[in-house]
Amino acid sequence: MKINSPSLVPFDPSPDLTKRIALVISVYQKLGYVNRKSLMETYDLSQLEAGGLMRDFIHAHAKNLVWDLKHAHYTLKT
Repeated sequence: MKINSPSLVPFDPSPDLTKRIALVISVYQKLGYVNRKSLMETYDLSQLEAGGLMRDFIHAHAKNLVWDLKHAHYTLKT
């Protein structure tokens, strides 16, 4: 399993929503944005696994997210 930063925890497929969202937030804090591809590269996930994490994150933070069409990623509103 590939992890690009020692501060990031390995992917945990558990149904614990808080942990799943924390994984996405960790990538967001590192990169300043998040998308499915960044999750796939950071945690060595399949598209389906990364998509599930993104779905949970989007559901939890929908009102605070902005989709950047040009760069194809999400950022949080400031």
